[in-house]
Amino acid sequence: MAKKNRSTLKRYFREGALPSADQFGDLIDSALNTIDEGFDRSAENGFEISLVGDHDRLISFFRNSAEQQAAWSVSYDKRRDTLRFIQPGQGEEAGATLVLGPGGRVGVNRDNPQWALDVNGIVAARGRIGVNPGDQTSVPADGRWHNIAGPLRGCQGFEVMAGAGNKGTGKYALMNAVALNTFNPRGWLFNFLNLKKRIKYHQAYYLSRGNRIKLRWLGEGEEYYLQLRTVCDYGAGVRVRYYLTQLWFDDDMSESWADLQGSPDEAQGD
Repeated sequence: MAKKNRSTLKRYFREGALPSADQFGDLIDSALNTIDEGFDRSAENGFEISLVGDHDRLISFFRNSAEQQAAWSVSYDKRRDTLRFIQPGQGEEAGATLVLGPGGRVGVNRDNPQWALDVNGIVAARGRIGVNPGDQTSVPADGRWHNIAGPLRGCQGFEVMAGAGNKGTGKYALMNAVALNTFNPRGWLFNFLNLKKRIKYHQAYYLSRGNRIKLRWLGEGEEYYLQLRTVCDYGAGVRVRYYLTQLWFDDDMSESWADLQGSPDEAQGD
C-alpha cells in the first residue's frame, strides 16, 4: 500500500472501474487519519498535535515537495519538557536553534535554558535598559536621599544608570555606577572609610561638580537600601530618571556551598 496523488486515485474509481483491494488500500493510506497521524482539532484546544510512537518530531517544513530533508523542524523533548526548533541540515547534534522551556525560559543555541533568555552566542542590540523594582523610574532631584532598591538582604549587586537636567540652568548630569554589597558591613572600624561596600562611578556633568548624582548604601540590622540623590537641588519639579540592573542573584551565597551538603570531607576542606 502506498500514498497516491489525487489524479491516480481518481483513475482507480472512474466510471466503470472495479477497484482492487490494493487500490482501496492506497485510497485509505492517502487519506489523513487523526489517530494514526497524531493530530486533531477541537473547540477547546484548537489544532492538536501529538507525538507518534518513539519519535520526537512534531512538524517539519520543506522548501518544496521534492526535498528529502526538512529545512526546519519542531520537536518536543519529553525528558526536558522543551519545544525545540531545529535546522536538520546543520545536524541535530549541534543543538536546537531555539528552545522554549518550562517556566517561560527561552534558549537561543542553548538546549537547556536556565534563565528567562539564555543565549549561547553574540548578542547585538541598539541599547540596554534596566527594569526598576515597583516600576518606579524617577525620584526628586532635590538634593535629598531617596530609596531606589530595597529592603535588601545578604549579597547584592546592581548597575545604575541615572540622569537629571533642568533646561536653561546648566544643571545636567549623567551617572553610571556599579554598587556591590555583602551583608552590609557597618561600623567605623569594621568598615573603615566604607571600603567594604564602595560604589564605583562614571560621572559626567555640565556646569559644576555640585550637579553630580550620588549613591549610597543605608541600613541597620539585616536589611538595607540603595539610595540615590543629586548633590544640589535642581529646582522645583525636576526629577532624576534612573534604570537599575540587578547583577547578582544568590543573596545568601547558597550556590557556593549547596553542592557540599552531605559531603563532610569536602565541606571541611583539606
